[in-house]
Amino acid sequence: MTPLEKISSYFIHEKKAMEWLDSICSGNDWVTIESKNGEDKSYNCDHVQFEIRLQGESKRRYRIWGMVALGEEGLVKIQPLSVYGAVESSNGILEQDPWCSLCISPDIKSSHLPLGDQLCSMVLALHNDRVLAKSIPLLEMFLVHDYEEHQWILGYYSTGLSLNDDESEYYDSIPSEIRNLSHHLTCIEDELQCSAFSHEERQSLIDDEMRAASEEIHKKKHIEE
Repeated sequence: MTPLEKISSYFIHEKKAMEWLDSICSGNDWVTIESKNGEDKSYNCDHVQFEIRLQGESKRRYRIWGMVALGEEGLVKIQPLSVYGAVESSNGILEQDPWCSLCISPDIKSSHLPLGDQLCSMVLALHNDRVLAKSIPLLEMFLVHDYEEHQWILGYYSTGLSLNDDESEYYDSIPSEIRNLSHHLTCIEDELQCSAFSHEERQSLIDDEMRAASEEIHKKKHIEE
């Protein structure tokens, strides 16, 4: 019994959900799951770390990382679930860490579900990533970029991009298309912060800009091919 299975076994609903997750991971060669007892001494309770690795239909790779402990009625996430995406470089040689942070989390409506159910939904959705991207603009932008762009991008968020630009000299080497896109999305977010739009309306406008940018990138690459 793995540490994640053991900690889930204290609650019937968590155990059944984790058994469903295990059946998905053990029954498919595109997904694996590993867990271990946590060693973070800043937590005064037993906790378990886990990581799921899978491949999407786009051939992109994903990681789902989390840390949970026992709660009164079920498992409690003591850190938010983290999702990362990666694509191999065309020559197979990676000069930079290939993993980009993806700001994707379980739907708020499913947050009350057992952890295993939440993870099953995420695993199946990310495996079908091309369809999922139609409803998540940041994932659509992740898919339209290749390793040549990913090596400059640390993460994709609902409001834009996080660039690997800690050092000014390094920032100058980032392709202008990436810098301009990041700046464009940042400016839109700043402008909308002072607007009368609701949070949902502001996010919808940013989503539209991200979709339009992704479409332009796709068209440009298609022409170049």
